[in-house]
This record gives sequence, C-alpha cells and structure tokens, in this order.
Amino acid sequence: MVEEIRSGMLTIKQSIQQHHVSGSVLQKWNRWYYKIRLLKYYKPSFHMIPSQTTVEQLEQQLAEAHTQLAQVKLQNTALETMITVAEKQLNIEIRKKYGSKRSRS
Repeated sequence: MVEEIRSGMLTIKQSIQQHHVSGSVLQKWNRWYYKIRLLKYYKPSFHMIPSQTTVEQLEQQLAEAHTQLAQVKLQNTALETMITVAEKQLNIEIRKKYGSKRSRS
C-alpha cells in the first residue's frame, strides 16, 4: 500500500478509502517503510564537506573543459572561415538555408 502511494499509483485519500485504513496508521506504515526498506539504499551523509583531493580533481576537470572549449571554438571559427572562402571561390552556397525545401533529384 505504501509503495502504491510512493509510486503515484494511488493518492493518500484513495488508499485510505480503498484499504479502509486511518491516516495515522498509513503514516506509521510510511515511516516504517522508509526506515526499514529505503534507508539502507539512501544512507544520508552528514559529512558533506568535500575532501581536498575532490576539490583539486574538480578544478582540474574544469580547467580541461575550458581548454577543450577553447579548442572547439577555434576549430569552429576555422571551419566557418573555410566555408566562407569556398563559397566565394566556387560561387555556390554551401550553408543550409533554413525554411527552404529540399530539392528533388
């Protein structure tokens, strides 16, 4: 019954009416379910202060992400320039025109 409520299959009111149980009993069962069945899977950590190595690792990952972003931006600029030069030299439009229909071959 508690799983039906937690999963959203029934509301608390529907469950009380369907199973003929009082709200206080249902509340007790819900607390028991959380303590006995779920708490072993969701052990709350009271020491949420990250360790120094974790902070250093995250800073290193952030620096690597910034480096990769800069590299991708540079690559994008190079490709855009290459397309612009090719369009001018070949007198054709390479970029897709949004909203236009595909040509039938």
